[in-house]
Amino acid sequence: MKRRKSLLVILSVSLNILLAVCLLLSYAAGYLSPGKFWVLAFFGLAYPVFLILNLFFVLVWLVTWKRYVFISLFALLAGWNNLKTVYPFRLSTPKEQNGEKIKVVSFNVHSLYGSQRGDKISETRSKVTEFLAADNADIICIQEFYAIGEDFNKTLEKFTKAIKLQHFFFKNYQEFFNKQKINAIATFSRYPIVRTGTYKLPDKSLFAIFTDVLIHGDTIRIYNLHLESIRFGDDDYSFYSHLTEPGKETTPLDVGSKKMMWKLRKAFIFRSTQVESLIRDIAGAPYPVILAGDFNDSPSSYTYHQLSRVLSDSYIEAGEGLFGSTYAGKFPAFRIDYILHSEAFKAIVYKKMEVDLSDHYPISATLTISK
Repeated sequence: MKRRKSLLVILSVSLNILLAVCLLLSYAAGYLSPGKFWVLAFFGLAYPVFLILNLFFVLVWLVTWKRYVFISLFALLAGWNNLKTVYPFRLSTPKEQNGEKIKVVSFNVHSLYGSQRGDKISETRSKVTEFLAADNADIICIQEFYAIGEDFNKTLEKFTKAIKLQHFFFKNYQEFFNKQKINAIATFSRYPIVRTGTYKLPDKSLFAIFTDVLIHGDTIRIYNLHLESIRFGDDDYSFYSHLTEPGKETTPLDVGSKKMMWKLRKAFIFRSTQVESLIRDIAGAPYPVILAGDFNDSPSSYTYHQLSRVLSDSYIEAGEGLFGSTYAGKFPAFRIDYILHSEAFKAIVYKKMEVDLSDHYPISATLTISK
């Protein structure tokens, strides 16, 4: 009996060490580009799983009064910055600051088609417009702004009138000859726009735009991002949903998992190239920066880590709740939509709005400009 108990402890400690190492590797995913070593990106994606399992071992060793508690405890404390992206630890709530307040909303509206296949396009578009109008933001950053069937000037005129933001800049992901179609990244502003720009890699689709807006004599730069999607198809979603339903016919495990892994790998690498290009531009930005959009990546990713090295995360500063997931689709929930900002701003309010209008939840941040 004693020998069996000793073997159980050895196996438990070995598993604990393995999971602690996996947790440490998930931290490394934020520092090493997937273009150089893509395997680490999968450890970063699995960070919440490794976090929960290591917390479990801490509790187990505390209950059994074993000194092995330090294995996972050390690994957890080593990733303190990662923990703050999961739950924003603060000793006090953000206080009102002097200076101009700006409310920024970021929303991937999923082509305005709605979150379900049966949704009517016109009804969902109307609901999205009504929601944004009621939210009364100063800056709205929209990804997948899609409209078809009428001249785009009329579409934008009606939309800006409804949301009460008369200044805007949009750019289609790809150029269209059809003037009755929009599929774009779009930024809408209460303040005058004095300069605009776009970002795309050679022979690839647009992935970001910027607008410089003038606020009572001060210029700030708004980046609106939509980084590379994983591009899962219906067969991938079907394969994933059937994994938890034994007995149902589906793609063989090795074939389906390999296909999904390859799509993830490709997206990890592509996003790293996009963000490295963007970081160079942010470093040379002549004005304070607000960056918002759909990163299609988690807070433990290389994408997020590189941007959060130079900008502050409004969720960490003023958000609440565990994980703060913004993805509302079929896969496990992640925070993949963000509002970041430079040191010239301070976030005093952050909200995730759980409305069923897209496969993303809209987020908002109220920022003050320090003088």
